This record gives sequence, C-alpha cells and structure tokens, in this order.
Amino acid sequence: MRFRFALLTLVFCGLAAGAKPPMTTLTVNVVNSQGNPIEGAEVAIRPIKDDKPKTKWRLHTHEDGIVKTPEEIRQGPVLIEVRADEYEPVSQKFDVNEPAKTIQMQLTSAMTKLLIHVTSQGGKPIDHADVVVRFVKGRSVIELGRRIHTSWEMRTNQEGFAKVPEIPRGTILIQVIAEGYQTFGQNFDVYELERNIDIKLSSPQQQYSAH
Repeated sequence: MRFRFALLTLVFCGLAAGAKPPMTTLTVNVVNSQGNPIEGAEVAIRPIKDDKPKTKWRLHTHEDGIVKTPEEIRQGPVLIEVRADEYEPVSQKFDVNEPAKTIQMQLTSAMTKLLIHVTSQGGKPIDHADVVVRFVKGRSVIELGRRIHTSWEMRTNQEGFAKVPEIPRGTILIQVIAEGYQTFGQNFDVYELERNIDIKLSSPQQQYSAH
C-alpha cells in the first residue's frame, strides 16, 4: 500500500513538473493623443523574470498601429517600451494573466508648431524678413528619430507671418533679419503643442560722429 502511494505521488510530481506554464499572446496598439494609429513605432516587449526585464522582441507597428507577438510568451509581468519619431518614448509594466491580451499605448507628441509674427515697434507687419529657427536644447534629438528637423529658414509673408511646421520642444533660438531694422535674436522655451510668438523689430540706432 505504501509502495503504491509512493508511486502515485512520484507520478503526480512528475506530471506537475512537466506541466506547461500558462501562456499568452500580446497585441499592442499604439496611438497618439487623438486616438489615431501610429505607423512605424518600435515596440520592445520585455518579459520580466526575477525582477529583470529581458527583451524578447523588437517589433514595428503596421499602418493600423498594431503589432502582435510572433509566438506565445509566459503569463506574468511584462515591460513594454514604445518609441516613435516625433513622440515622447513610453515605458510601462503590465501584469498579463489572460491567454490573450490587447494593450493600448498612447504617445504624446514631442514636437511643437510655431507661428511667428514680425512687426515694427509701431505694430506694422514686416514682410520678406529672414527668419531662422534653431533647436538649442531639450530632449535628445536621437531619441526622437533621425528624420527630425532641428532648424528652419524662411521669410515672412505680407502680413509678417512665418509658419514653422514642427520642431522639438525645448529651448529654441529665433533670429530675424530685415532691411532697415535691428537684427533680432532671442531664446524661447517652448513646450506647447502650438505657440504664437510676436517679435517686434527696432529701427537701427543712429550713429553719431565723434568729430
């Protein structure tokens, strides 16, 4: 009797030792703050074992903003990291205990759109002024992607406006050169999605002879 019980116990332990752990399939949906899909985002899926994340896959989203794990992974904690051009990188831990799970990752834009208005001190629009905008410092441009523009050169229109499509948020330098006015140069801290900047140019200072 004891031998039979010991044998059954041994068989049960052997089956338990060979039992497959619960697995899961992950789907990651990457969107912007408006809920629109982000194509080409890099998604790193890092299962966590013994408090140490280990990268399993690096995938890129399709035009629908979705990636799926090529195969099942063990259920449990997983770290998901997402990077995309022109967006702030995101890293978040999830506990996955279902056989299939969809996770949505929302990215925030790391860029800003500028509208620069150049006028005289009296408020008269200055057209054909040369405007140079340069990114000075802020989040690393390397993290935002290689396609990011960090400088723009343009001219104001008849109403004195110059529109800068997108530039990384942070400290930027704006320089304005217009005939008949003093050259303007100043740093601005810009962290909004959109920003209007008014610049007033001064007339050239009169030069006096020492004689």
